[in-house]
Amino acid sequence: MSAEATRQPDVSAADRRLGRSFPVGVDYYPIDVERASYTEWYDGDAEADFAAMAAAGLSLARVFVSWKVLEPQVGQYDSDADDRLAGVVAAARAHNVRLIVTFFADDRLADMNDLVWAKKRDPRTDDYLIEREISLVQRIVNRYRTDEAVWMWELGNEAFFSGFATEEALEKWVNQLRDAIREVDTARVIMVGVDPESLVRESGVDARSVVATTEQGVTHVTAPYRAYAAQGPLTHGPATYLESFMLRATAAGIPLLADGIGVHSLDASAGEEAAHARLALYSALMNGASGAMLRRWRDVETERREPYYQDPFEMLVGLNDVTGQPKPVLAEVSRFARVASHIDLGRYARAPERAAVLVPAERYEPLPSLAGLYDPRSCLQAFIAAKEAHLPVRLIREGEDLDGLMTLFIPSAAKLTGAMWGRLATFVQSGGSVVLSYGGGDADPAVREIFGVEFQGDHGMRPLVTCRIAQPGLVGDLVSFDVRLDLPHYALLGGGAATVVATDATGSPLVTVNQYGQGRAVFLAAPLERAIAQSDPWAAPEAVRSMLRTVYGSVARAAGAGPVIDCDDPSVEVAHFLGESADIVVILNHSAESVTATLSAERVVASVTDVRGSEPAAVGAKAFGVPLGNNGASALRLTYG
Repeated sequence: MSAEATRQPDVSAADRRLGRSFPVGVDYYPIDVERASYTEWYDGDAEADFAAMAAAGLSLARVFVSWKVLEPQVGQYDSDADDRLAGVVAAARAHNVRLIVTFFADDRLADMNDLVWAKKRDPRTDDYLIEREISLVQRIVNRYRTDEAVWMWELGNEAFFSGFATEEALEKWVNQLRDAIREVDTARVIMVGVDPESLVRESGVDARSVVATTEQGVTHVTAPYRAYAAQGPLTHGPATYLESFMLRATAAGIPLLADGIGVHSLDASAGEEAAHARLALYSALMNGASGAMLRRWRDVETERREPYYQDPFEMLVGLNDVTGQPKPVLAEVSRFARVASHIDLGRYARAPERAAVLVPAERYEPLPSLAGLYDPRSCLQAFIAAKEAHLPVRLIREGEDLDGLMTLFIPSAAKLTGAMWGRLATFVQSGGSVVLSYGGGDADPAVREIFGVEFQGDHGMRPLVTCRIAQPGLVGDLVSFDVRLDLPHYALLGGGAATVVATDATGSPLVTVNQYGQGRAVFLAAPLERAIAQSDPWAAPEAVRSMLRTVYGSVARAAGAGPVIDCDDPSVEVAHFLGESADIVVILNHSAESVTATLSAERVVASVTDVRGSEPAAVGAKAFGVPLGNNGASALRLTYG
């Protein structure tokens, strides 16, 4: 089978019917009691569960195959297990819930792949076990390939894929299983349930090339990645941007499900669970996801002991409690599903994103390079600064196409490739703008040419950030300040062609701007994004955060990469969807406090209507206020005069 046939399935009409909507679903795990045996796989009332899912507005569910239950002996399949799986599929079909069928998944509870007869051989690399996997998969696919309840085949989840030791082994396994499915089913989409950003952090295996060859991807935040990138309160600060950052980091030119939404442990309050779900769901809709999946349908009934059972792929917390009673988070999910169902993604498109944060290639270098440790966190802080400046922004990786971009942010990178420096020079000369913060070490000679500064060495660590304005108004309304923040590096700069916008207390340049060709290049002498990330992101001095978003916003707006719908509150994220006769604006409050955000458009707004339907509210002006509760969100349809 050709690679083209593998990547371009003949998707049936039944599969297309979710294409214009934003489906919301949940993982339907087979065991919800910690002390239960693996043999109790889907031994519950699936009919009642799927009825409740449908009533809550959920249109998707992920179900999991148990190899251990279905094939207890080599080549011998259990008829009772077959019937149980058939019952799950029938229940989903009866309530119009579409299924993602996951073949190989680890969840540390149902023990789905620990085969006695496998004799400890690795199911990821052992040729004999892979043959048995192919037989199992083809048997299931053949039975359900025309069943309207099945939306997608998923080869495995990230817990399973984390067992691969090399990219080559991962690619070989995926290709074998995918080709086996295509021999039987050319209609259903095939998905590899792995987020490349979290997997490379977890195991060192880079799955980007594998994911890029699939038809559907996923993105999710694992517990270890959250601890690494944004450990802390879930409902304010950097943690509220992590889901959207991961979505942008994973973008591979294919649709992406925002997966695994939900808290990772049982110590969050009911209100925190609901607020976190709201933030993650709206972030997914606003940042280009094709749908969203919640972490678990029902809480796991744990043993009476402390601490709670936890591992890197924690799956304890669901939308219902252990007795099956809905929790506040389910009502939150249901409300969001109703909002999303009123936004036809076939009629509206997100506003063009002409600004991007660059993820340096050094991020993927193995140890002893530390770039993999600090670059993602620096990029997260840059992404947050751009969002706080209300810029339509995305992430791109070094080496990707810069076409369509007008502004590029390069946060605290220690080094870029020679090819990238050449592309930056062309980009700025042609009219683009770049903001680059010094990342330590020797500066590339191209810095002198593009940014117009003479690099004279690294001053090293500084405990303070001092800003003195030398040229007001050149890159926004910057103000002077002195705040405490540990800077790991500081570039000492000599005279050059660049204009000094701000200095430190001794007169050494802190911010410079250089006209290079048709564009502008702004240089920050300190790695501010990394300094925020490596200290306490929740306690970062507001003066530094304000400076960063002011520089980002000013440079992007001057280059033509600013928003069409602006906002006066940095804690409020705005996503603009363009339509023919009306636009949709989705607004999300990242603050744990209530706010009233003032939105400003480039033309007169005639009326504003809730997307779920209401009487239009007349505006007749370019600006209007939107009240938002703590972590609140709103989706509005705008008409213009």
